[in-house]
Amino acid sequence: MKKLCKIISLLLAIVIVTSACGSSSSTAGNNAASSTENAPAVSEDSASPKEKTVLQIMGPWIVESPEDKILGGVVESFEEAYPQYEVELIGVPSADVVTSVQSMAASKTLPDLVIVNGANNAAWKEMDILEDISGSFDQDFLDGFYPEMLKEFTYDGELLGLPLCAAPFVLILRKDLLDEAGLTVPESFEEIVSVAQALTVDKNGDGKTDRYGMTLMGFPDGNNSLRFTLALFAAGAPDIYTDENGKWATKIGTPEGVRAFKFYYDLAITNGSVPPGATEVDYKTMVNLLSTDQAAMAISGPHTIGTIVSQNPDMEGRFIAVPLIDKETVAYLNPYGMIKFKDSPNYQGAVDFLQYASQNFVEMTRVTKRPPSRIELADVAREAAPEVAAILDCAQYNIAYAKAPFRGEESNVIAEHVNAMLAGMFKSPEEAAEATAQAVQEVLDANNN
Repeated sequence: MKKLCKIISLLLAIVIVTSACGSSSSTAGNNAASSTENAPAVSEDSASPKEKTVLQIMGPWIVESPEDKILGGVVESFEEAYPQYEVELIGVPSADVVTSVQSMAASKTLPDLVIVNGANNAAWKEMDILEDISGSFDQDFLDGFYPEMLKEFTYDGELLGLPLCAAPFVLILRKDLLDEAGLTVPESFEEIVSVAQALTVDKNGDGKTDRYGMTLMGFPDGNNSLRFTLALFAAGAPDIYTDENGKWATKIGTPEGVRAFKFYYDLAITNGSVPPGATEVDYKTMVNLLSTDQAAMAISGPHTIGTIVSQNPDMEGRFIAVPLIDKETVAYLNPYGMIKFKDSPNYQGAVDFLQYASQNFVEMTRVTKRPPSRIELADVAREAAPEVAAILDCAQYNIAYAKAPFRGEESNVIAEHVNAMLAGMFKSPEEAAEATAQAVQEVLDANNN
């Protein structure tokens, strides 16, 4: 089989910035084998020599490991099942997807599919670059998805893409260290802070801390804001919600909102239970801290456990994922899949790949611990990922993350203020909460009619 798999530098090809990230490995051979189970029969006509049409897929799983090899296996088996297509992969790191889409939309060079969650549906729909594709699938097929995951790929009743798996944000922690210290899984902010203090230790007796109880992502990007937003919801303070008058509102400035800021403040500043330099900790840095035994807990997801183990096999079986619990028990379901762009160059190819991939992505669950999007694959998650057994029902406590066209702007505000707090620019969590609430309210006021 001939396969085209290019990781294209968007700086050179379409004048937008991209960079590589990720640093682990995996094997996709089993996926390629299992992916043929749901492949359609190939007729003699379809197998006859024809000019192939190119299907372009863009996103982070092309440059981030181990997802790159898993996706590569799915693409390989798809091209075998559908020889009329040749898949071209365009690599863009997670943090650059939104800006890349904006630049490509302006230059009218958007691909067929992009690997994302549903957080940008509203903004992209407003840009008129998405369209309803529900008519391309029969209802029985759509009924095979977990409703909560499928919902994240809809906007205003329109289906814009399909989920492939979930990467829920919860609390991940070293269960082995808790057991050694005689500690139980924390179920409040106070308990997390206490456990973090207990697990912040000098392992070799040289007077220096070698392992910290918690790592916080303080780099001002979307990963920062999503994790802190989860803490806000756990405290009972949604960052954005619709009030009784139908207006956008926030509870960041309430006592519950202050509680979330105090949670971070106590961990990083009051108690020093977070490694120095939290303002520069992005996803890659966080994974490194966890995989090298420099930190014991983080707000992240089962996919992070998979990446940790791929980087350091000695961590196998040491981490578990549990709900983030304070006033509320919460998770951010964060289903990941693919969105199809309006006027995509290869409409039918995009539809065929979406349907095929959603049914043949079991290797992602085995390797990265991400729960699958389709109900018939539930047993795979239970057998392959016992570390995440406590969150397989996370759809039941998924936060009401508001879909708004201005979500990106509001997210940036939160990330910048969390970064500033961790840098010591606020004298107290109360001051940080007040400043953040004011800045978020300005965004809301600009968008309330």
